[in-house]
Amino acid sequence: MRILAPAVLAAALLGAAPAARACSVCGCGDPLLSASDPAAISGQLSLQLDTEVLQVTAGTDGAPGSTDTLTQWTTRLGAVYRPLDDLAFTLTVPFTAKRMRTSPADPALPEVSQTGLGDVELGARYALWRTVNLGSGRVQEAAVSAGSALPTGAHGARGADGAVLDPHAQLGTGGFGPFAGLHYRIEQGRWLAFASLSWRVRTQASYPGGFKYKFGDALLWSVHGQYRPAESVALDLGLDGRDARSDRFVDVGGAVTPSVENTGGTVLSVSPGAYYNAVGGLWIFLRGQLPVVKSLRGAQDVKPSVTGGLQLEVL
Repeated sequence: MRILAPAVLAAALLGAAPAARACSVCGCGDPLLSASDPAAISGQLSLQLDTEVLQVTAGTDGAPGSTDTLTQWTTRLGAVYRPLDDLAFTLTVPFTAKRMRTSPADPALPEVSQTGLGDVELGARYALWRTVNLGSGRVQEAAVSAGSALPTGAHGARGADGAVLDPHAQLGTGGFGPFAGLHYRIEQGRWLAFASLSWRVRTQASYPGGFKYKFGDALLWSVHGQYRPAESVALDLGLDGRDARSDRFVDVGGAVTPSVENTGGTVLSVSPGAYYNAVGGLWIFLRGQLPVVKSLRGAQDVKPSVTGGLQLEVL
């Protein structure tokens, strides 16, 4: 996944573009999932702090038998603001640490790591239709959403030898990631269920040395059910999915690789979660994504991911 093969390194040092390496599909599910968490649903303003750990692997380009492993820790500061019952805005500010290594170990492909601000994301969800049945206590809602990841994370980092790191090892993508989606939610008594379907587009970004890279556009979906056995406890179980197109690479001479090898494909994950209202408006939560269907292009794999954190219902 790192772009450090000798011939490519020589080209990079002369200002040419390195050949992009592969990366797994990750980031399944609803881009505005935090807007469906207990503190966000019941409050006008909620704040969130969480940490996610994930790992993906892919075959090393030009080195048969070798595997690149990307391990990522992301701590996110988030906010969900509902000025109206039908309208919610979200803000997510990620701080990311990435480590990429090749196995078997190769002196020409040393381990690299980075830490810093990732791509900030803004989003909004608006309920087009809502109905309340006071007799049964049932609430139903259909909504639309839109938003975008912003190119705030650095994407021009180089290794110790001066070679540009693979785009997947960079803290940011270098481009925008707009998305739009449809959502449905139903609540009754202690039960809640929601479903969403979103499409995210990735814009092309320019990298040092003159090459360009575009991450694959993706269809994202989530289907979740929540049960509250007590006022202070919410249990969640769902399916999160992602079907991504392959990445696209353009070298300094303008030659296009429309489908970067070992990128793109489909992942479907079982996603359990638990929320506990510790005190007042403070919730503690733990979520996971356990891939059960992986139809990935080339030599890729996606490992289970875990997210844990705090939510505070401010208003």
